[in-house]
Amino acid sequence: MSRNYSPPLPRGKDDGDKQNYGPPIIALASTHKENASVSSILLLTHDTTEIEVTVIGAASFLGVAGKWISQANINASVAATSVITAAGSANFDFTVPGGGTRRLVVPISTNPQTGSVQGVNRELGLYPAVAFKTTAGNASVLTAEF
Repeated sequence: MSRNYSPPLPRGKDDGDKQNYGPPIIALASTHKENASVSSILLLTHDTTEIEVTVIGAASFLGVAGKWISQANINASVAATSVITAAGSANFDFTVPGGGTRRLVVPISTNPQTGSVQGVNRELGLYPAVAFKTTAGNASVLTAEF
């Protein structure tokens, strides 16, 4: 299986990687989750290999917690995928600070090796969804899929 499945970094005239730049491609999909105070699931496109998450409207010490969601958990129930449970216990894979932006490569969930004609996300067994919840208070979450 190829380990180089996400978009490459943009390159300059000197052929060097340009760090801290967006990808040299347009987004496959963009979403805006207003006041993400309740855990919710974002289903990724069949070709999504990377996401960019921006948190707006939150103090810098507040942010968003995110969890990669497998197909089995999507099929089970939204309650099983909760990022932060009612009891307050944490269940997250990454965080994004308030007012911040973070790029994330979608990790491999399974290894289907189907070889069928489908999007790269499904072909490589990447996580098909991600859940977000603010760590405290309300904030808006902007997500771009690449």
